[in-house]
Amino acid sequence: MKINELAQRLDVTPRAMRLYEQKGLLKPERSTDNGYRSYSEQDGWRLQTIASLREIGLSIPQIQSLLEKMERGDSAEVHHYLELQRMAMVTKWVELKHTITHIDELISRFEAKHELQLEDLYQLAKRLKLLRQHSSWKDKWDFDHLAIDYDQSSAQMAVGTYSSTQEYDKTLSFMVQWIAPQNGEFGLDVGTGTGNLASKLLSEGCVMSGIDQSNEMLARCRAKLPDMPTKLGNALSIPYMDNKFHFVASAFTFHHLNDQQQLLALEEMNRVLKPNGRICLSGLMFNQSGSPTHALTLQSDKHPSDRSKLTAWLHNQHFITVHHQINEWIHVIYAVRKN
Repeated sequence: MKINELAQRLDVTPRAMRLYEQKGLLKPERSTDNGYRSYSEQDGWRLQTIASLREIGLSIPQIQSLLEKMERGDSAEVHHYLELQRMAMVTKWVELKHTITHIDELISRFEAKHELQLEDLYQLAKRLKLLRQHSSWKDKWDFDHLAIDYDQSSAQMAVGTYSSTQEYDKTLSFMVQWIAPQNGEFGLDVGTGTGNLASKLLSEGCVMSGIDQSNEMLARCRAKLPDMPTKLGNALSIPYMDNKFHFVASAFTFHHLNDQQQLLALEEMNRVLKPNGRICLSGLMFNQSGSPTHALTLQSDKHPSDRSKLTAWLHNQHFITVHHQINEWIHVIYAVRKN
């Protein structure tokens, strides 16, 4: 096929095809007589792949990298690359969704007062600044590296010396008992790791999904639980649409988020919950009304949750909460939304 014929067939402009050729994405044969480009059926399939990837928002360098992985037959790398792109898109979507909500609130206030108040603008700017936290989380613990040995010492890797193996297992069992999943209910495990909590919940008959920011953790989770859908993602930008799950659970994840990120994570969990949904959290916590300064004795790479702040946020969002303390540092919070 000549350039115009293939362009018309695939609804791509000849200009775009020349750009792809210039960038090395397409390599059509050229006639020795007149230098005209000649495209094979394989070139047509490659062009269709490029055009489709452009439609979903990938840049030319990203497409080039992905095509190289596809040509090497590295399906695991292709899957991971697509998951990374999806996670980046979800993060942008979550930030944009919350931004629109806050601007709508500002418009409502303006319509009520017929003027812009400086305090309203200040609060909007403050909230938008906080929203940037959705893409600010960094894995400083290198969970991809930890994944290979995680199941041999889950308690140690989850919370260090602050929980024994028996207390770790007791915490997961306690969460399952409180969640009490029903047959056919949809649940989400945030920070699923290798699927330790998810496997216990699945055994109760519910339909589980899991997310984790570590590709290696997810690889091991998929090996253990091949029928459970998993996605690359983190608690600040959950890669699912609104109102999808009957319950959201997260074990030993929140202390890898700072104070502001923990509240953003609760916001995300609430977003994906169905009406009357449940949230269950466990991990390193302290109660502000108890001995808050004692939290400073924890290892510096963890962020123990102020239990009173988490429950206050949940109460403000119309949840009923209960909590249980496994040991001095390991707590479980269970919350049910009233509507």
